[in-house]
Amino acid sequence: MLTVIILQQAKKSKQKQSVFTPETAGLILVLVATVSLSTEAIAAKIAYREGANVITTLSMRYAIAALAIWAWLFFSRQPWKLEQRQLPAVVALAMGGHALSVLSLFYAFQYIPAAMAILLLYVYPSVVTLLAYFFLKESITWRKLLALGLTMAGCVIVLGQPETGMDMRGVMFALAAAVINAVYLVGSTRLILNIPVVLYSGYVTGFTAVLFLVLGLGGGSLDLAISVRAWEMIVFLAIVCTVLSVITLLQGVKRIGASRAAIISTFEPLSTALLGIWLLQETLDERQLLGGAFIIIGVLLQKRG
Repeated sequence: MLTVIILQQAKKSKQKQSVFTPETAGLILVLVATVSLSTEAIAAKIAYREGANVITTLSMRYAIAALAIWAWLFFSRQPWKLEQRQLPAVVALAMGGHALSVLSLFYAFQYIPAAMAILLLYVYPSVVTLLAYFFLKESITWRKLLALGLTMAGCVIVLGQPETGMDMRGVMFALAAAVINAVYLVGSTRLILNIPVVLYSGYVTGFTAVLFLVLGLGGGSLDLAISVRAWEMIVFLAIVCTVLSVITLLQGVKRIGASRAAIISTFEPLSTALLGIWLLQETLDERQLLGGAFIIIGVLLQKRG
């Protein structure tokens, strides 16, 4: 009788363990990355209010993030060298992908409303799905298409209808950010098959920091004489919005693929709206709630995608 009970308990334990599959872990990791990124706008807004400009914020954000990742690699005695053939691709994706996408998005903010820029940025899941299909040989199922349609529709509803008379410079910068971000994500998917995620993140943040520092010093826009509150927000941007989000996103992509990760990350506008209610006393209207429901349904469809 005791043997039967033990076997039954072992069977139940095995069933419970099987629920947390690599796919489920990937979904959770991408959601963590998305929520972390959704705090970016709030932290940046406070930093700007406290006297930090865009280049200073980005330079210090990525410099601190790179130091944090490389310190962890050093003290944990992790491998830190890349193969010589890998370095050009990493540099290109860091400076020509990640950094350029961030810069394009921030330039878009100068010409068009932030909501419009973010909406245009979320064209990138469609680009990722197509790039992943052609270059990563990921299949496009009806669930992916349905989830993509629902999440994109939700973004449109949450962010509102685009205004007329938009400055086309801002529109082009936002669309450029979307395309560059898609290329970065797909290219990273290939690289992290052979490079540890934390090591890859260290190189990406490091090269991105170098680029922003060069731009700041060369253009005279690097100003470190900012308030303590601004520095707190920059550190938050570095640790939460950069280190945590980058590592969890890349780990998630490694488990569930680039196209599904991109679609799930469209949960970000809803998460940002909820954080705005909590931290900035902003409100959600009925239209935004409806859009949020569309996004959540699209995210949930990924579990069966």
